[in-house]
Amino acid sequence: MAIELQDISYTYMPGTPYERKALQHVTLSIKEGGFVAIAGHTGSGKSTLLQHLNGLLTPTSGQVLVDGVNLSPKGKSEKAKALAARRSVGMVFQYAEHQLFEETIFEDIAFGPRNFGCDETEVEERVRASMALVHLDFETYRDRSPFQLSGGQMRRVALAGVLALQPKYLVLDEPTAGLDPKGRKDLLATIGELHRKEGTTIIFVSHNMDDIFQLADTVVVMRQGEMLLSGSPAEVFPQTETIAKAGLRPPQLMTLLTRIQSAGVPLNPDDLLSRTPEQAARAIERALTSTQNQKRRRGNDAQ
Repeated sequence: MAIELQDISYTYMPGTPYERKALQHVTLSIKEGGFVAIAGHTGSGKSTLLQHLNGLLTPTSGQVLVDGVNLSPKGKSEKAKALAARRSVGMVFQYAEHQLFEETIFEDIAFGPRNFGCDETEVEERVRASMALVHLDFETYRDRSPFQLSGGQMRRVALAGVLALQPKYLVLDEPTAGLDPKGRKDLLATIGELHRKEGTTIIFVSHNMDDIFQLADTVVVMRQGEMLLSGSPAEVFPQTETIAKAGLRPPQLMTLLTRIQSAGVPLNPDDLLSRTPEQAARAIERALTSTQNQKRRRGNDAQ
């Protein structure tokens, strides 16, 4: 199954002096089990696009389907299906700690399941499970105030509150914004685990190409409400000129490897797409070893 955006456009405040086209003819398929990153500079339309995924915004034209269900229903019977479809898409907004409001971590995470009609036994099970997913010990943290935590921990609580609703699709809008390096690293590792180990479909919005390069299997680049690029990292990241038009830069690791290649180290195109420093180091080592072996062979032939 999938989330389908079919030629959607969206205009803020149409017919007024403040009218602004935020999305223009965007068509995109987000397959179940994937990790899709949506990149773009401020004002590119990426956050507006996100708010269409669970029906917070209705497209001016076009339609949004979640597992084949139109999120803008017309009939009464279709509205129930649309509500269920919306609930399958969990949304974690930028600065998610602003979503916290209860006195304890348990109560904050439990709010959503209770609102969905779960009994107290299931509520506790869901809170325990979601706290485990974000690496917060249940007994240690359950009765603590979320407002006494670090920024990274608060964001984990907010994420757990969404995970407790057991969404099929998880939407994250700039999830690492404002975090210190450790909080950012830990949260990205948690998001990666949710995708790899739990099979959660992730839709991840960021202007940080390094985070996207590390995690995503599909990359979408937005500019002024239009979709400039869409494809795998191997298809998107080499298009540096188009990426620059979107106000973005290639990942730092890819830039470094390109410079090393330009200095004479014979890296191949796949090596330039190494996602971690460890992979990059191995690629450089292989290239240098190959060069040294070739020099030895030429020296032996000359003798």
